[in-house]
Amino acid sequence: MRSADNGVLDVLGKLKSKSMTLTGKGILFVLVFILLPALLIFWVASNQATLAIKQQVSNALVELNIQNHATIDRVMDAIDQNIVNMMSSSLIQQWNTPRPISERQRVKQYVATENLLANYSVKEKYSLFLLEHDAADYYFVPPPDISDSGVFFLDREGGKWLDNALNAGGAGIVQPINQLGFAISPKQTFAYLRAVSDLTTGKRTRNVLVATGIETVIQEALNAINLPEQSRKFLVDQDGVVLAGGNSEFRSFAFPEQGEELRPNVWMTNDSMYVYHDSPMYMNRLVYEIPLKSVLGSHTAVQDIIKITALCYFAVILLFIFYFSKSIVRPMARLAAFTRMYEPGKKMARFKEGERKDEIGLFYSSFFAMTERLNQLVKEKYVMEIKQKESELILLHSQITPHLLYNTLDSVYWYGIRGGVPEVAEMVRDLSTVLRIGLSRGKELIHVREEREHVEAYLHLQEKRYEHSFQFRLEVDPAVENCLLPKVIIQPLVENSILHGIGKMDGEGEVCIRIKEAADEVRITVEDNGFRSVNLLKLSDILTGKADPDQGFGIRNVNKRIQLRFGLSYGLSYELREEGGLRALIRLPRRFGE
Repeated sequence: MRSADNGVLDVLGKLKSKSMTLTGKGILFVLVFILLPALLIFWVASNQATLAIKQQVSNALVELNIQNHATIDRVMDAIDQNIVNMMSSSLIQQWNTPRPISERQRVKQYVATENLLANYSVKEKYSLFLLEHDAADYYFVPPPDISDSGVFFLDREGGKWLDNALNAGGAGIVQPINQLGFAISPKQTFAYLRAVSDLTTGKRTRNVLVATGIETVIQEALNAINLPEQSRKFLVDQDGVVLAGGNSEFRSFAFPEQGEELRPNVWMTNDSMYVYHDSPMYMNRLVYEIPLKSVLGSHTAVQDIIKITALCYFAVILLFIFYFSKSIVRPMARLAAFTRMYEPGKKMARFKEGERKDEIGLFYSSFFAMTERLNQLVKEKYVMEIKQKESELILLHSQITPHLLYNTLDSVYWYGIRGGVPEVAEMVRDLSTVLRIGLSRGKELIHVREEREHVEAYLHLQEKRYEHSFQFRLEVDPAVENCLLPKVIIQPLVENSILHGIGKMDGEGEVCIRIKEAADEVRITVEDNGFRSVNLLKLSDILTGKADPDQGFGIRNVNKRIQLRFGLSYGLSYELREEGGLRALIRLPRRFGE
């Protein structure tokens, strides 16, 4: 090592002793400051470069895997949505409860349901399995070993996969089942199953909607994924069973034990890289198996070549110093000058260097395209700012009208006070309160105390309208005053009590409103002592949407708003009071706001 160092010093000494040309200086510069440091750095950084390539490729593949898995989830979402749509139809719901009907009606009901299932069946096939109906009543229906889709009637005990669907709590699951229809030898297919829920009672039934052949749809999504050569992609469930992407010999998957985790969602072995992503919604995993040689490409071979031929490049570099200076450095300097000259929004002329077919031409073309995109973004931003200003003006204008109305009502109120008509003034004040809380500046949820003020103001107005022919009580638990609820849900119930219950009772009518806490709920009751008979079945039909849409719009609107926001377990119901009259009950979750 010492003798080699002395040889290098002798060469440097001889070069210093002669009058060196510019080429010699370039050679010395390249040797001392480029080639030797490059060789040293290469030996140290070779392994780090390989690791960096693996990490970069794995990062890109993980992102690709996530996006492709999202595409597959959307395919499953579409299948699930089809099942939900069919489940919501009256044709499917009418199978929930067996009822005695004529054979003609059974045939008609069966054919209509078959047509519904056929309309949704395109690539995957949809079927309805019924476990509560007597199969003998439907002797004309082909069994599942004859028909590949449709309505099927089974005994009380179905297959294990049907039991799994019924025990899934109403969620959809993916299960391997024997392929429906005639087959010489049984074949397996994958199906998406979901138990049918009774939308009237909210309870699950023993009926199951099944989408078979979903592996075909998933395989189409997998075929659209482009990966390096000799790579494999497949979708497995939580037990490692391959749902799509495998073959008859490859039906299960597990990661090799000999390997290590390169990063989250990437398992690395000596030969392959495994990239995977889990879907928490459908409990499956998308896996890429990619050979390392296709990931690294020719990187390893290039490393070996560089180790052997690095010194040979020295002469080539010297020969092309001038060429590169003329062909690369000058054009890049011009490009830098153009970059400094560019102003966003100002159109630039095309450059002649953009006509070149090499990387420099690509740089110039890309720079020009970038300036065009920036100019377009500047223009779009300008247009968006104008539209935003217009929207702000429209919003400000829309806020003026309620404000003007409140000020006008306030003026009328004070005019009534000064004019000696305090009852009119109080009615104007109550009307202002009703309007102010009813609008609530566009808010959908308000506090209980605000709803109390609203219904109290409404009751004062109705009390004066009916000349104090009824009495009212309003009881609010202080513990729920800050709870949130949809605005204006009590007033329609109070209005119904007055119009249909106590409005003509000549002073004997009474309305009682109570808002109290019950467990984790807020319960609101509106009671009256009206003497008119009430048809509770008709009220139930109105709330469930079975009655004429023109009837009971107010209470149906209240019930729908509550259930759309909080779920089917909450809403409005009616019951008769023991002492006479009607009681309306609203159940809401207890939620607090500021």
